[in-house]
Amino acid sequence: MFYTPEEIQGFEAQLELLIRKLNFLKKEREIAIDANAKFSMDEEIGQLEGQIRELKATLSGVHNVTPAGGQGSLLDDAARALNIDEDEEIGLLHLVNVDRKEMRGKFWDAFDEKEEKKQEFQFYFISACPTQMPPSFAERMVYELLSEELDGDSDALHIMVHEDTGRLRIQDLPVGRNLRKCQQRFKEYVQERFRFADTQSFDAFIETGVPKLPYDYVAVAFEINERNWESILLEYLQWMIDTFRCPHQDVPTFLFFFVVYIEHQHLGKLAPAQKAIIDGLAGLSQRNEASLLTPLLPVEEGDLRAWLMDLGERNPNKVQQVMDVFLSGLREQDQQLYREKQLLNMKDVEELQAVIYRIANE
Repeated sequence: MFYTPEEIQGFEAQLELLIRKLNFLKKEREIAIDANAKFSMDEEIGQLEGQIRELKATLSGVHNVTPAGGQGSLLDDAARALNIDEDEEIGLLHLVNVDRKEMRGKFWDAFDEKEEKKQEFQFYFISACPTQMPPSFAERMVYELLSEELDGDSDALHIMVHEDTGRLRIQDLPVGRNLRKCQQRFKEYVQERFRFADTQSFDAFIETGVPKLPYDYVAVAFEINERNWESILLEYLQWMIDTFRCPHQDVPTFLFFFVVYIEHQHLGKLAPAQKAIIDGLAGLSQRNEASLLTPLLPVEEGDLRAWLMDLGERNPNKVQQVMDVFLSGLREQDQQLYREKQLLNMKDVEELQAVIYRIANE
């Protein structure tokens, strides 16, 4: 909805007046003695609070206030009102775990099959539009792997994390001007990551397991944008798969996540160059028992509601209040997606999750 500057100023003036009236009534309510007068004031206070919420929601949309607003934001207030179960630990997983049942199921089916076959490598290709936050899906599966397969033993899984947040680092795929340079860059990446001594090499590590790494699994997460895609990359990825196919038994199981950003992939209308990337990854996956997890789609509204209730809040009114404020802060095109299909882009959902996470861990 578009409002003129004059209308916006009117909303702001009306909001200020309603807040002043509300504060006055609350003070009068505290000193009132007559029961009927108290009841009447309670009714009026309730109406004023409702009008103030509506006006704030309108203004948050007008000013494009996103869920990542400051401490005093409307969304903060609504989130603080949620009844979060004291036994529910709101950890890093809660930043990325609004449900994607189908894709999550595909990952675990592939993982279990590879574990049963005792495969020493696991390659997962995740392509999606940036609006659907494909790196977060890789991050989610790493956290779930740590929880479900390793009982939270972080020493059994080696990952790269951001020092300030502790979250999984998604790194640029190391590439060079040709295949030889790509291979060289990748070997350098492994040697630097595990701090090999000058006398140690990547090739010796794969062939002998020396230096021996004290982990059961190593998770590696790379990203590349479609605009930086070159045909040589399929050959490069095939080399990586071949290299890790039969390493020495002392080499940990490597799980590779490759995030490939394909603009608007979830809309189903791919340009020829985009289709070539997807087809190339599909062929690579089929030939090598790798997994192509694509495309990631927008989230259904019901999944977000269920996520809020899973935190411990059972009152639909409080969940609705969070949803109302959240939805009012969306950009117009994102609001349109919600109005027409009751779908939400993951980029917006994760901003709400970040607010909940911050407040729960204050």
